[in-house]
Amino acid sequence: MNLAQGNLLAIFHAGLVHRWHRSPFLAHTVDRLDGHQGRVARIILMLHPSPSRALIFHALTHDDGESATGDVPSPAKKANPILRRELEIMEDERRAELWGADDPLSQSDQLWFHFADKLDAFMWAKHHRAPMDGDGWPEAREWLALCAVEFGREREVLPLLGICSGKPFEVAA
Repeated sequence: MNLAQGNLLAIFHAGLVHRWHRSPFLAHTVDRLDGHQGRVARIILMLHPSPSRALIFHALTHDDGESATGDVPSPAKKANPILRRELEIMEDERRAELWGADDPLSQSDQLWFHFADKLDAFMWAKHHRAPMDGDGWPEAREWLALCAVEFGREREVLPLLGICSGKPFEVAA
């Protein structure tokens, strides 16, 4: 990680990219990348027992490459794998221009990152009263609950997911 490679103004601008612009339920919420990335890092700092520097750095900068492409919605990427791969290349190149080479994340750090990233999205959508019964939210909720249990953080996370019973979380059959 070579922080000296980044251009301060370009890094500032990268954080201004808007999220959710194609969601009919969340476009009005004006979530920016800098806020999202900061919340992801804060979730990790709150829940992870000893996060690595690489994990925190990744959380704080993971979407900065979208300053080259915008925040292209997941359904478009899922529907077109070629588009998805081209966007990944462009975003990775832009992020490297801003921040230099990234330290690799361990498998555990990768799981923690994806958990915090998805938890932030879930909490944002729920906070803004988006319908949570479709668009992949039920599956996200189940995956987040399973991760929370695996991480030993069910007490903190399950109530945020609307799982408040005293019973252990179980996967629906």
